[in-house]
Amino acid sequence: MALDAQSNWNVEMSQPLKLASTKKQLNIDHPSNPSNGFDTPSLGFPRDGFRKILLPSEIITHILEYVKRQPSPQSTIWACSLVSRAWYSSTIATLYERPFISGSGFDAFVHTICPSKNAHIRHSSLSILVKSLDMSYLVHNSSKSLTARLLGRLKGNLEEFIAPQASFGINSFAALSKCAKLKVLNLSLISASISNKLLFQTLKSLQELETLFFPRSSGHSQEDVIELYVWPQRLKALHLAGGINDHFITMQLSGIPQCLERLSIQHCTQVRCGSLVQAFEHIGVGLKHLTIRYPMPRLAIGDFDTLLQLCANLLALRISAEYISNNLFTNILSHPLRILDVESTPSYLADPEYTPTVQSLYEVVELDRLKDLRSVRVTARLGWQATTLQKEITNDLIEAMEDNDMENQLGLWVGVWQGD
Repeated sequence: MALDAQSNWNVEMSQPLKLASTKKQLNIDHPSNPSNGFDTPSLGFPRDGFRKILLPSEIITHILEYVKRQPSPQSTIWACSLVSRAWYSSTIATLYERPFISGSGFDAFVHTICPSKNAHIRHSSLSILVKSLDMSYLVHNSSKSLTARLLGRLKGNLEEFIAPQASFGINSFAALSKCAKLKVLNLSLISASISNKLLFQTLKSLQELETLFFPRSSGHSQEDVIELYVWPQRLKALHLAGGINDHFITMQLSGIPQCLERLSIQHCTQVRCGSLVQAFEHIGVGLKHLTIRYPMPRLAIGDFDTLLQLCANLLALRISAEYISNNLFTNILSHPLRILDVESTPSYLADPEYTPTVQSLYEVVELDRLKDLRSVRVTARLGWQATTLQKEITNDLIEAMEDNDMENQLGLWVGVWQGD
């Protein structure tokens, strides 16, 4: 296994590649091959007088940079660590920095990081190398107490944590609160019901946190009405989901730090348009990326037609077609939007009176109201490719965006793509 402690520590120094230092040390024989009539030379090397080739650690590190670009580099990095002690020293930190943990390798990883339940009896020097712990691939391989123990051992340098679905409980929050260097916290997979009060008590000690994925199992509680929670002051990205309601949106989001740049809201079945509009009036100016996705049954067509006015500095908008109309484009005076992504549910039916049209979008781009728009992806249910006329207008839109990109290149792919 790539994360087996025994394999990592018991690395024997293999013989380095040796080359003859002079031509005189080469012993070339030319035996005759009677079967084909040709002479086949064989090259032999003497046993003495070798010149060792030792790669500097900087070269090995440069080689590993190419290995890390592979889709699944862990097995390759593990193989590199077995070459020699020099390769082991250069690769071991990379091997444990972002380990891929699946069901088959989880036990070996646990025995390496937690050789004993009592940290004072036996300590693993490899635990300080782990910066990212992704347990999203585990279902029933771990337990709640084991997850808490892992967090306790990795608390020193852990920067990213993705919680498992079934083996994260209340006892894990105490260990999680001690991960002071944590920057990314993803609790979206948790199936157990989590109190918002307990969650925010943990967030108080995570002052370095920049990205937070809310648990989808979060629910409304009485404390949400009484207490104003404190968000991490360096929070830049927030992904909301679950049982949060209008009161949580209006009350708790009003105190969110001004450095917030990314906001995603989805699967919030109790949230209405009014609370979100009120929240955007407070935090909309600082948002750069915004995502509003289904299912949110309490929202209606046209609820977010004024969204670009509320979020005047938005660069990327991903929204469901069920919550906007053609007025989203016609209301634009000038906006720096660069990426537009319009999705829909399989049951969405386009209404000619409300459906956003490619003609309206082309007009605002041609009038330089969306002169920074470069990438547009829309659902096929909008019918932007349904007729020959629609296809021609779409091509005109692409040409207009390409002309704007020639004048001001933003480093984005330019085009209009149609999805399912």
